[in-house]
Amino acid sequence: MATGNPIRSSSMRGGVVPHSVHDAVDANGWTVRAASRQGDTRQKTRRQDAYAVRHGGGRIAVVVCDGVGAAEHSHLAAAAASAALAEHLLTAELEVSGDWTAHLKVASLAVTRAAGDLLGNRAPSLGAVYSVMATTATALVVEPTDIGQGPWLAHTATVGDSSAWWRRTRGGALGFEPWLLMSGGRLTRHQIATSGALVLPLPDDAVVTGASFEIGPEELLLVCSDGVADAFDDGSSAVAASFASGWSNPPRISDLADRIAFDADRQVDDRTVVGVWTPR
Repeated sequence: MATGNPIRSSSMRGGVVPHSVHDAVDANGWTVRAASRQGDTRQKTRRQDAYAVRHGGGRIAVVVCDGVGAAEHSHLAAAAASAALAEHLLTAELEVSGDWTAHLKVASLAVTRAAGDLLGNRAPSLGAVYSVMATTATALVVEPTDIGQGPWLAHTATVGDSSAWWRRTRGGALGFEPWLLMSGGRLTRHQIATSGALVLPLPDDAVVTGASFEIGPEELLLVCSDGVADAFDDGSSAVAASFASGWSNPPRISDLADRIAFDADRQVDDRTVVGVWTPR
């Protein structure tokens, strides 16, 4: 059975939400770097993003969640959802570009339980949960990570406007190649009015479909909250180009928080990034 060897879930440590956190893991030629930083402190009282990473049994599972700012306790939702979903995905049966609804219901249940603990109600209604907390989520699973040179499969799904991105890091290309959006991304006005605005916990009739990609050596997968994804735009923006350059090789752990401290117009949200580098 796979065991959930964790990078620490990052919303709260010792009951406190730190301004920024960063973590790293290296296993079987795979490299993971994670960083989360609070947005504009003049407009935010605490960081509401969270991430969780688990590895074991030939898989790496990454989840990034962005707590919905309109609900006061959404940092609790992000922490609960990211930890529960990452652990679940280590052993879950995943179909190629298949239905992720059941997997995301695991995260939904974790959020509902967190809200129930807060409200003193073991079975709160969806409306009651939304009144105190909700979160987006993007999940990424890479497998099998215990084989040498690949190819490997990357599965991903998103609820809300967090996202996953992909690009090659190996040399030989001339100029900057835009990032490929794998899942999620900025919501349009139409999506906000329809299913694209789903958050966790999911309503009973929600359906979420994932996407799967074949990946090779010397490639980089990024999972990020909208504080980064919005600045990526379509994957060809100046911020996206800066990430392509600055993250072509895994940053030093001490540099991680600074690597997501870019300046961009109107970008005041929390910023969270988890990078996964495939073996060379």
